[in-house]
Amino acid sequence: MTLEEEIKLEPLGELPTYLPLREVVYQTIKKAILDGKLKPGQQLSENSIANMLSVSRTPVREAFRSLENENLVSVLPGRKVIVSIPTLEEIQEIYEIRMIVEMEALRRILPDNYTIINRLEAYVKKAELLLEEENVEELNHINSEFHLTIISALQNNKLQQFIHSLQDTISRYRIYSLKNSKWAKGSEQEHVQILNHLKQGETELAVGILRKHLLTAKEVLRDML
Repeated sequence: MTLEEEIKLEPLGELPTYLPLREVVYQTIKKAILDGKLKPGQQLSENSIANMLSVSRTPVREAFRSLENENLVSVLPGRKVIVSIPTLEEIQEIYEIRMIVEMEALRRILPDNYTIINRLEAYVKKAELLLEEENVEELNHINSEFHLTIISALQNNKLQQFIHSLQDTISRYRIYSLKNSKWAKGSEQEHVQILNHLKQGETELAVGILRKHLLTAKEVLRDML
């Protein structure tokens, strides 16, 4: 499978004068990876991307270096560049972190915490519309906001900064699993259940649903990869 068969990148058009070309190319490729348009294991060609974006190979090569540093691409023998493939160990570690942090955060959310409850409710309603529209990219974003809102209940800035540093990886994993339409629907139903239990003060029931939610997401992802 070639890059051209999998995705068409539009030329960059008029660029902001304050952004170096390498940064624009880097952000364009990165977004395509995080949105799942460039798939794990897919080979990336400097020439092909340079032609699609109407740039020289130099900013593409520089973008590849930055993406390699972020573990979004891997350079194989023969200088072949591919979209990195998450390992089972990496998946396990990310979901273990999420379970520890999010389950504890959920225990801090009381029924009278209207700010968090209302935000979660708004995300649930938005997700229902996005499911109907089959807008997986925006659903990924709303899903992310739902879980980050739960984490905000910890009121721990250092921990939130750490979780934000993992967001590219978490978002990338989530977009892969959400492409499974059955899981996407089940995932949002579990968000509704978590919200309803929180509103009723049934904290441990909400925690139980969240634990099941994250374990299932991990297994869906492992099966896909």
